[in-house]
Amino acid sequence: MSLQTQKHKRIYLPRKLDALVYLQKKGEIMPKHMRLRGNIFYANCKVKGVYLQDSLETSNPKLAEDKLLDLKTLVRKGEYNSWKKTFEECADEWLATRDMEKPHHISQEQRVRVHLKPYFDKLKVDEIIKFDEETGKSMVKDFLAEIDHMPKESVKKIRYCLQSILKRGNQDYKLPQSGFSNQGFYQDRFLTQEELHEILALLQDQYREVATFMAYTGLDISDVLKLEWLSVDMKAKMIRTERRKTMHNSDTIKIKIPMVKMVEDILKSRSKVRSLQDRRIFRVEGDIHANRVQNLQRHWRRACNKSSVDWHIRPKDLRHFFGSHLLNSGVDPLMIASFMGHASLDMLLKRYGHFTDQTRREAILKFDTGYAKGMQPKSGIC
Repeated sequence: MSLQTQKHKRIYLPRKLDALVYLQKKGEIMPKHMRLRGNIFYANCKVKGVYLQDSLETSNPKLAEDKLLDLKTLVRKGEYNSWKKTFEECADEWLATRDMEKPHHISQEQRVRVHLKPYFDKLKVDEIIKFDEETGKSMVKDFLAEIDHMPKESVKKIRYCLQSILKRGNQDYKLPQSGFSNQGFYQDRFLTQEELHEILALLQDQYREVATFMAYTGLDISDVLKLEWLSVDMKAKMIRTERRKTMHNSDTIKIKIPMVKMVEDILKSRSKVRSLQDRRIFRVEGDIHANRVQNLQRHWRRACNKSSVDWHIRPKDLRHFFGSHLLNSGVDPLMIASFMGHASLDMLLKRYGHFTDQTRREAILKFDTGYAKGMQPKSGIC
């Protein structure tokens, strides 16, 4: 008994494919999964209960089949609905998972609002990540090239937000590499006490207290504005709090900072106007944390502009002042790292190890001290 196999009907197409003719002939041997509107193919099928009616954006039948296959794959992976959303919708969904009481989440919202939404706006995720094989270009690559002039750390933080948002539309997508042409800001100058107190004198009382506290504890602006009375031990004259290791690491480092006289005086002053309804030490103007940070930054810039200081000083430099001043004063770097919440000395020495000219001279003069004590070379040739 011989087995008979059914012969498949062959379709002969003209060299110049006509979309309508192709679809009509193809329909003879397969279900109509596509339909034409004008000269453009559209999906016209149901996959796992999902109706596909999207434009396949081509009049080329073979390309349309490839795109339809991609759509079906998205349905099977459960990513079809996300793929259809705009960048703005995906961004809003991702931001809804952020905790706006956390400083680094506030910063992420600002990066999305300032850098990402204006650029990608209402485009679909598929349009954003689409890659042109002939030119090697994509919208994501163009955006990364546009922000490449920014410091490396800033680019990395924007990349993190962009990757997180695009993954909501395509879980397998990975950003192309950035050039990181700007390796970042290296600061070889830090505040002197004279410059610091000149600027502090130009601030309003509520902001002067916060800035002074930052300068003499090494805490960041968000750390200070969120600091609670439970973290303060007036009897032991000690501040006990926690800092996150990194922006993406939820682990915290416990730190203990002894109070200097200025910090102690500020805390005594604040305790006299302490609110029983608010556990925070500092109550600066602003309805939410992000606005309080922005108000302090704005008043700091105004004070700096009014001062005689001739270089750009950020609120972040108050933390630099703390670390650099202690290093130049000869304090053990391990002790300073423990005050500032650094897990290692590398970051401390790289970022805050700004030595003054006087400190450099004092280090070299130690050779003269040895020479004066009789350790002269026996001949004129060393």
